[in-house]
Amino acid sequence: MSTMMLNAKTVRGYVSDVDGNPVVGVKMVVKCADMPNYDKMTTTDEEGHFLLKVSDNVDTDDLVQLFAQQGVKVVQYWNTSSGLRIVVEAPRAANR
Repeated sequence: MSTMMLNAKTVRGYVSDVDGNPVVGVKMVVKCADMPNYDKMTTTDEEGHFLLKVSDNVDTDDLVQLFAQQGVKVVQYWNTSSGLRIVVEAPRAANR
């Protein structure tokens, strides 16, 4: 069994816009340093939640940086008892 699986943790979270509305379809890809050809990916569901199993050495700042790399502006984030809470500046739909 790989080191990644032996030393893994599950991260739960919720992504919303600044008005508190869930942001659907935000993709997070974690590059695993101990397994260069293996990536972990998740996408926020229809309620803005995500679940991701990552290596123990991945911390909150690493996960938040993934949003910035995809052009999503993170306004603030914090850890809660139910997981990582991320507030982003969501792009507005052109047809609204």
